[in-house]
Amino acid sequence: MTHGPRVRLASAAGVAALAAAALTGCGSAGDGGTELSFLMWGDGGDNQKAYEKVIAAFEEANPDVTVNAEFVNTNDYDNVLKTRLSGGAGPDVYGFDPKNLTDFIQDGFAADLSSTDFLGRLDAAAALEATRDSGGDGAYYVPISQSGNGIIYNTALFEQAGIGEIPQTYTELKDAAEKLSAAGIVPFAMSAQDSWWPQFIAYYAMAEHVFPAEPDIIDELLAGETTFAETPGYESALDVVEELVPYYMPDPVGTNQSAAKTAFLSGKAAMFPATWILSDARAAGVDPGYMNFPTLDADVADMWGSYLVAWGINPGNDKVDAAERFIDFFFQDDVYAQFLTGVKAFPVTEGVDVSSVDPLFGDMADAWQGKTFRPMVLPAHPQLQETLLVGMQNLIAGRTDSASVIAELDATLEEIRASR
Repeated sequence: MTHGPRVRLASAAGVAALAAAALTGCGSAGDGGTELSFLMWGDGGDNQKAYEKVIAAFEEANPDVTVNAEFVNTNDYDNVLKTRLSGGAGPDVYGFDPKNLTDFIQDGFAADLSSTDFLGRLDAAAALEATRDSGGDGAYYVPISQSGNGIIYNTALFEQAGIGEIPQTYTELKDAAEKLSAAGIVPFAMSAQDSWWPQFIAYYAMAEHVFPAEPDIIDELLAGETTFAETPGYESALDVVEELVPYYMPDPVGTNQSAAKTAFLSGKAAMFPATWILSDARAAGVDPGYMNFPTLDADVADMWGSYLVAWGINPGNDKVDAAERFIDFFFQDDVYAQFLTGVKAFPVTEGVDVSSVDPLFGDMADAWQGKTFRPMVLPAHPQLQETLLVGMQNLIAGRTDSASVIAELDATLEEIRASR
């Protein structure tokens, strides 16, 4: 597999959101007549710079194509993308959230990539992921990077709080959080003003609480064979979200994700529950460590893993050939390795060595040995995801309880079933 043969990756995935960002543009004019638009989320940091380096190299190697790139704030990205696609001005290549996949296929916004050269370069799990929600007929997006998710922690703050052993169980995690709080340190750089951010707690717990007993739960939910209420792991996973509230940022619902990120990078918060902070942590001078996110005291073989980013091609602008050339160039071993080094992510292709990307990569791979990644913990549907995100905001604010959120999820699931 892409980060060691002992890690198994489940076939369905969700794309974790990256850092919140400001709108900016990129792309120098080429000599040729083809202009290719590229839309992604980005914040001007190392992730965006990695994309820009790929674009510059592609334009140099393909002077007949100019790539005009825009990087949009994460909170606005989905609406911007849908508005442009619906208005016929959509980007030629764009970052993809699988929750939109079925709608994009039906609306003709996602080209079939089945016959592309780059699809053949993907490892077996990523290639299977590319066909998700297609009914076995086509491949409509391409994952470009992946990671097992976990906690990046500030080693100096752990030492300051007297935490000598890295937590391996949920009880040990809460004990560590108590020590950090007693030392005047915010345990988790977690907030809830941005509704998408609390999922980085819930999905860890759902992967561990639900899947060991219900590995086929996603299909069963969609088929009407069970409900969220009949699957106890979902409610107990939300209980974890609620139980950890005292260890989040002060006034979590009144604090946005950008402020939580800043708290971690400035040494005021000790744990960041997403591995994509690693590059920024290095740049900020934080000495980072990695740990899996334990939400049970029992040892389980399941954990939340995700494809960090995936791309789709818009067939409506008649630039599919140039777009495929761009993605094919991206997956050339030397270009791809440089990109992964910049974003500190794991590959979705075979034969690309990223062991030297960051000293923590070895620790991560060791921590994932024997684990099954569970990238998707809910059926991929925007309405269902929105129900969960709003429910978690209310849960963290103390306005509801876990059982009520589960009931809301089941009501939404029933609507989805009825519409199919």
